[in-house]
Amino acid sequence: MNLKDLEYFQRLVHDKSFTKVAKAFHVSQPTVTYAVKRLEKELGTELILRDQSHRSIIITKAGMVLSKHVSNMLKELSVAIREIDRLKEETVEFGLPPIIGNYYFPKLSSFLFKNDLMEHVNLIDGGSKDLYMLLKRGKIDMALLGSTEPIRDPELYSELLIKKNFTIIVSPEHPLAQRKSVAFSELEHESFVLLNEHYVHPVAFEKFSQQAHFEPKIIYQSSNLNILKGMIREQVGIGFLVELAINTDDHLVSIPIEDQPQPDFLISLVQRDNLLQSNYRNQITRIIREFSNIEKASQILE
Repeated sequence: MNLKDLEYFQRLVHDKSFTKVAKAFHVSQPTVTYAVKRLEKELGTELILRDQSHRSIIITKAGMVLSKHVSNMLKELSVAIREIDRLKEETVEFGLPPIIGNYYFPKLSSFLFKNDLMEHVNLIDGGSKDLYMLLKRGKIDMALLGSTEPIRDPELYSELLIKKNFTIIVSPEHPLAQRKSVAFSELEHESFVLLNEHYVHPVAFEKFSQQAHFEPKIIYQSSNLNILKGMIREQVGIGFLVELAINTDDHLVSIPIEDQPQPDFLISLVQRDNLLQSNYRNQITRIIREFSNIEKASQILE
């Protein structure tokens, strides 16, 4: 079965026009026609029906079945080509969300430099949800992702590295700033500024809200963490962030949440399960595991 024939057919299913397909691939219309006929002969069934009265084509049930599988085949082929190209370049496309990156990567980078690996890492910035989709599409090789549940996906290999807590963030001048902890139900009349749907925070926030049985007042959402921190400092609203998102330079107060049970912020190393193995990828994976073990040990000592 010819790959180009499958590409012509797949475009035909989408465009419903031999003329448009021929123009898209810069070939003659008979070339597309013969490609479809070859497929029909190989499969022993009609894939399209011509509606001469309306000058259109109809995709048969057999054609739709073939189209579904061809779509998956072409997607996997595209992913394979990108992975092979990256093997040639000896680089690893590494996804890193801003919060996890700001906290971990300065420390992790020293491990990578010591092992002469930093030059083989190309960092890709984005929220955990966006990076997850890039992994699925084969655009990146691996990522450190945040989630509220273990990541289970047949196309991906995930290993949990560490757990962190979500906290309430307020200005030092806010009435809650002196509290050692707070129940989520106490925040019913507060205004919140939150990270948006590109991050996992809204999922955890919704779980806390459901447990507390009220609908919080969300006045602003953004993907820009620095903007949110500035708004919290100015007491526009209070925040909801994982504990590692705040450092002393932010001049903000992080308050533990009392509610139990509560969702954890899980940090996992996630890779494409069928990704071609490379020496650099294996070394980077090992370094991240070693670094994670050191972080967990220091967390226990604290």
